[in-house]
Amino acid sequence: LMPCYPCAMGDMQHRLFTDAGHGEGGALDALASRDADIARVITAYGPPPDRSLPASFDTLARAVIGQQVSRAAASSIHKRMLAAGLMSVENVAGLTVEDMMPVGLSRRKAEYLIGIAEEIASGKLDMKALAGLPGEDVQARLVAIRGIGAWTADNFRLFALADMDAWPVNDVALQEAMKRLKSLDQRPTAAEMENMGEGWRPYRGAGALVLWHLYGIEVRKTTVADI
Repeated sequence: LMPCYPCAMGDMQHRLFTDAGHGEGGALDALASRDADIARVITAYGPPPDRSLPASFDTLARAVIGQQVSRAAASSIHKRMLAAGLMSVENVAGLTVEDMMPVGLSRRKAEYLIGIAEEIASGKLDMKALAGLPGEDVQARLVAIRGIGAWTADNFRLFALADMDAWPVNDVALQEAMKRLKSLDQRPTAAEMENMGEGWRPYRGAGALVLWHLYGIEVRKTTVADI
């Protein structure tokens, strides 16, 4: 298997609770001091759970698999790929689309995953180097790869690199949670999310984690004990 590189930008829990690197302590406290609604959610539901992931091909692949399909469908495809040994760079690079499709992937997603694996295998995409780059540079490098859009890049930055300012504005769950957080009449658009997040810089990623936490409890009806 390809190695999974630890987050050089800092462990997610350390950045959330202790030091986000901006002289204001942990990102959650810093954000809560700026936004009373965030403080209210943290008081009511506790802090968001640790959702950190390794900076690996597997993490990128799971994000691509999850694009435009249900959570259940994505989970099923991921399990079938694991069983078939198709979640490592060595096993995917050089395969044909026809080799990949039997696990439930569309032709296009199979092409994306093969392309990503070949970028890593060739050294064009240096996963270890990503952890040392500014968030904007990580974003630019990832979205330059076919099949990786802004949503996937933002999520990789947040969950794999603990980038506390990653802000996946196109995420529907975040939009719904923002509607609830700010008592809006309708779900904000991606452009409106971008504007609403300006006051949260450089802690928009922490805000995203709180919003997903809110969504899980109020919309998906997950209880705190389930997390």
